[in-house]
Amino acid sequence: MKKAVLMVLLCGFIFLGMFGCNKYESSSKEVSSYTVTDVENVDAAIYNVSPVGANVIIKDTNDSPYTYGEWYRIEKEENGKWYDVETVIDEYGFNSIGYLVNENNEVKFDMNWEWLYGELPQGNYRILKEVNNQYISVEFTISKEA
Repeated sequence: MKKAVLMVLLCGFIFLGMFGCNKYESSSKEVSSYTVTDVENVDAAIYNVSPVGANVIIKDTNDSPYTYGEWYRIEKEENGKWYDVETVIDEYGFNSIGYLVNENNEVKFDMNWEWLYGELPQGNYRILKEVNNQYISVEFTISKEA
């Protein structure tokens, strides 16, 4: 009887060791499901990065520039893969509005993501923006000094 109990406990520890350690990789973190593409004549840059926000400028030099919405997503790079950054709230949305480029062919977004993602810890990140049913990204780093 004692051997049977010990075997069950041993099997339980082995099971937890095999699958419990992978929880961080598989269930609590989602690998990005977005495909980033190069959209012709569209570039993005990021400035004034802090743990709670940044300025993103999209430059669109197409003859018929695209319309840009408020939606964005932040992902974090770990071990060469991009993972969704978990939001601090479950239910959220973005205004359904379209921004056009200005006379310099630019759209500027002053982003404060603290309401959605909280303060980002140090690491490598990217912001995704949708352009004509495609996704562009701009990468940035949060460092200890930020």
